[in-house]
Amino acid sequence: MSERIRWLDGWRGLACWLMVFYHFMFDLTMFGWLPYSVTQRWPMFFLQRFIALSFIFLSGVSARFTRSNLRRGFVTLVAGCLVQAAAELVGAPIRFGILQFLGCAMLFWHFLGRYVERVPERVAPWLWGSLYLLTRIVSYTTFIDFPWLYWLGLRAHGFVSFDWVPFIPNIFMFFLGAWFGGRVLASAPDSRLRTASAPRALTWTGERTLLIYLLHQPVLYGVCWMIYRITA
Repeated sequence: MSERIRWLDGWRGLACWLMVFYHFMFDLTMFGWLPYSVTQRWPMFFLQRFIALSFIFLSGVSARFTRSNLRRGFVTLVAGCLVQAAAELVGAPIRFGILQFLGCAMLFWHFLGRYVERVPERVAPWLWGSLYLLTRIVSYTTFIDFPWLYWLGLRAHGFVSFDWVPFIPNIFMFFLGAWFGGRVLASAPDSRLRTASAPRALTWTGERTLLIYLLHQPVLYGVCWMIYRITA
């Protein structure tokens, strides 16, 4: 599939701009300009979940379109490791963040996606949605004494990560996106699923999400640091 689905780019772009806003608010709390409680209130919590789930779902959709999930997954995974290394330098540890999850999910789809696609189309959305909700409850309420299983969705007591997107339950949201991507592929060329548009400011951003993800936080943090040094 060669043409881009503009409304999906727009959705991704919207999630990207919201991510920049969310991280800027977080940076303001790190420098003491806003109380930490601001980022812990329910509006910010739901905003964070919308951003993360949008990226995961849309990555699953794109898994049905891309020419190489292997290359895409490897690049994303490497980018996630670079983000983790940079976060350690500023004292904000990341353990299996969003980019690391997405990279692993893309690689999983490259090798095993054809088996996931065998789930009947009418069953798939209900199955993946139910598994996501069920395993999310288990993952976020269960603690074990094996700290190396955090990537799978099982945390030990005292686990700390500023960005944690475990393989389970989030792989089921990725599968749900892949199912929807299949619906888009099967739709008629002139259907709204393919032809609906979005503002250029969003689609432009949506086409460059990874680059913006890598650059936005160093820029935001750097600006805040310079202002802090000047005004301190």
